[in-house]
Amino acid sequence: MTITLIIIFILFLVLVFVLVDRMLEVLKQQQYHDAIQEDRFMKIVDIIFNDFFEWKRWRKYLSVGIIILITVFGLGFLFVQYSLPRVPALPELSIDHGDTTLLKRGKYLVEHVAICTDCHSPRDVSRYSWPVVPGQEGAGGPFLSQKAGFDFPGESFTPNVTPAGAVGGWSDEELYRLLTSGIRKDGSTVNHAMPFEAFGQADPEDLKAIIVYLRTLKPIDNQPAGETSIDFFYQLTNKLIPRKPNPIYLSSLKNAVDSGRYLVTIAACNDCHTPKKWDDSFDMERAFMGGLEFPMPTGGFTHSANLTPDESGLGDWNEDTFVNRFRSFRDSTALYTVAQNSVNSLMPWSAYRNMTDVDLKSIYAYLTTLKPIYNPVVKFTKQSLKTKNRSKTDG
Repeated sequence: MTITLIIIFILFLVLVFVLVDRMLEVLKQQQYHDAIQEDRFMKIVDIIFNDFFEWKRWRKYLSVGIIILITVFGLGFLFVQYSLPRVPALPELSIDHGDTTLLKRGKYLVEHVAICTDCHSPRDVSRYSWPVVPGQEGAGGPFLSQKAGFDFPGESFTPNVTPAGAVGGWSDEELYRLLTSGIRKDGSTVNHAMPFEAFGQADPEDLKAIIVYLRTLKPIDNQPAGETSIDFFYQLTNKLIPRKPNPIYLSSLKNAVDSGRYLVTIAACNDCHTPKKWDDSFDMERAFMGGLEFPMPTGGFTHSANLTPDESGLGDWNEDTFVNRFRSFRDSTALYTVAQNSVNSLMPWSAYRNMTDVDLKSIYAYLTTLKPIYNPVVKFTKQSLKTKNRSKTDG
């Protein structure tokens, strides 16, 4: 979006330059020069450009300047388009796919923390929190859609990550690189909806565990109903994102707060609870303040919760309240069929509900250390708050 505005601004400058130049050429004609002596405004324009700025002398410098500016932007575009991102070398891995400890850890991470299967599976959007359709774990499906009202630059379909999908033919090293840098086997980039920056901070052993478990998913012969189509300039800026993993080792976690920070990171909680800046990076000055809006297929709009310890967020929650909130969804009746235009949620309770109490308590411990931010969030509205705010502004 920002690059688009810059290009439009440059074109605007060129247009203004041409129009002003043409206008001054006309003013040089004797009949117009005599006529504008009676027009105060045009007389001032004539003095400014022809006398003070000596337009004729400066015109060539402006022309050269604009040409240089366009050339620089053009070369920059070509560099980004064809030279970035720098594709990291494949890591050297040794994974024991028969390690039951890795398998168990991988299952837990894939289904309840990193929740790979939540995004890469068809979901029952008629039920509260959109649980995964049973038996379709990892089969891929529709994800974020600009047409459906999501604040996303295009249409996104998650690929099949079962052994029957394309990644089933990838090496462990190629899959590891994808998870940590967002680079596919062919060197192309995945869109930023895939939280590779978060996964790039995971302990390498956890990433190996994820790979081990993904290899054991039931093969499902399924291809998404559509192809991912992302806005061109978003693809361009996506190439600028750093691709170097920065792992956090489990051995470095000294207490519950450290563990909670780690879990919140690899669970990509920022994605839904932290607003972004103009360059699509997270605005960490407003970290976890919530309020992001998501359209519901059942009608209405849900808004992510404020997770900071402010009174408008989790300020009056204790540890038991927090843990019990997740536990409450272990009762399958909590994932009920939602009536049209009734309260729904994008929060994947059906996945997070089976996190261990120890991990949930660690997450709570970390959230209490965040900077409190006052941001009362209306959980669900039938009308978009963006529309309401826009109407107030227009009024």
